[in-house]
Amino acid sequence: METDFSDLALAIAAHLERAPTQTDDIAAAARHLAHAMRCATVRESFVVVPNRDHWAILAPALDAGLAHPAAGIAAALAELPGPLPWRYSYPPRPAESADAVDLAERIAFAEIIGPRAPLDAPGCRAGFTLIAPATFYPPHAHPAVELYLVIAGQAQWTTPGAERLVPPGDFVLHRASQPHAMRTFAEPLLALYGWSGDIDPPAYYL
Repeated sequence: METDFSDLALAIAAHLERAPTQTDDIAAAARHLAHAMRCATVRESFVVVPNRDHWAILAPALDAGLAHPAAGIAAALAELPGPLPWRYSYPPRPAESADAVDLAERIAFAEIIGPRAPLDAPGCRAGFTLIAPATFYPPHAHPAVELYLVIAGQAQWTTPGAERLVPPGDFVLHRASQPHAMRTFAEPLLALYGWSGDIDPPAYYL
């Protein structure tokens, strides 16, 4: 499985190196993430233990992704022989405990580069965000700068003073501690994320 995660990282790097970007800031973030993917080293004896089975959400997203601009990444994901390390990393929100439980079933993150991930690269955390159809990922933030690449599914991205639909193949850049939220519609969302800057503190709901 180690070779497969390395192949996935190389597929991600190849896409990032040729994908068109909308701004210089996005281009710089994409270069940083591509470099991390190229230089990532395998963490020996890593065992993938997902918290939940998200295949029912992931399978249609992978199928859709094969027909979109980041098809190479979707194909590399589909070829993995085992599951990704899916997690839902937010603590329950006391005022919305029932909703929080539902979100844990509908939103998941699989880190592939990070301190507890199959790959390691300095100054970077990276992985995948998976969101079920008709799901609202509430406003949240983190000190890290975050680059998103949508692989499958169209989602509505909301940041202070701005809101837009982001289709497959497009990038979204979040500044450090910038609040943001996402909403899916009829399709699941599968997106690549990469963190740079202050990557140690976790994300938190606002």
